[in-house]
Amino acid sequence: MTKVLITGVNGFCGRHLASYLTAQGVEVYGISRTPSSARDWKLYEPFNVAALTAIIRSVQPHFVFHLAGVSTSIEPSVFYSVNVGYAASLLQALKEAGYWDCPVLLAGTAAEYGEVSETQLPLTEDQPPRPYNHYGISKFAQTQLGLAEIRQRRPIILVRPFNIIGPGMPGHLVVQSFARQIAEIWQRQRPGVMQVGNLQSTRDFLDVADLVEIYWRLMQTPAAYGEIFNICSGVPVQISDVLKKMTAMTDTRITVEVDPGRFKAIDVPAHYGSVEKLQRILGFTPTTSLDVSLKRILDTVYSKL
Repeated sequence: MTKVLITGVNGFCGRHLASYLTAQGVEVYGISRTPSSARDWKLYEPFNVAALTAIIRSVQPHFVFHLAGVSTSIEPSVFYSVNVGYAASLLQALKEAGYWDCPVLLAGTAAEYGEVSETQLPLTEDQPPRPYNHYGISKFAQTQLGLAEIRQRRPIILVRPFNIIGPGMPGHLVVQSFARQIAEIWQRQRPGVMQVGNLQSTRDFLDVADLVEIYWRLMQTPAAYGEIFNICSGVPVQISDVLKKMTAMTDTRITVEVDPGRFKAIDVPAHYGSVEKLQRILGFTPTTSLDVSLKRILDTVYSKL
């Protein structure tokens, strides 16, 4: 049976990937600080090469998905110690365990591209990155680490997901914030006023179900090894349109109030990717409509109130 090891298995994408692979008949093992199954390994220090080596030797994976990382922190050094240090330790552990040739997917982010102009859209994988925050910079450093290993002929896939949405997504993300506020108003747990930030930005939204399927397809495609891929829908959507769609899905009267405190210091007006390379290599692009994604998110939030 095919065996897969997932770091960050209890994170948003990790949970969905583990569920998807299990349904495909894959034997899934995970690494997390909070194991949730008998096949999960607890790891407090992601830089512990010896511990990672022992896990790899025990699991004997055919594929490794490195999804663990930090997207928010009040301490800048955490971004670099986790987003770069963990990847470096994992790749070294694979080498020491005798799994140099084991294919690895390193999850980066579209934030690596940073500030872009509308003339540079849609973003292709050839666009020179200009990250402006610690998250984007640290993930770009992870990409550089991966490229260095690729030059040593290691089978590594580098992915840059855009705005991933789906049930169980982190609460600080805009779509989940909308869903939570709408559900609380519907349940009369708060007044009928939604607090929002900048609604004029345009973003590229991707359903997590499409994301995990693409990850698995890439991992099984040798032509993808050594390459960088945008994981996106290729469809620009204004945040105001997302809000309109979501409020239309409830029969509750809602007033929208713009809160200047929710605006970001740097907010790129438009940011969306090209699916051309993904289509060329896989012959597959995301299929889940935005309306379906938003309905699933709302239904999940409703069920938990």
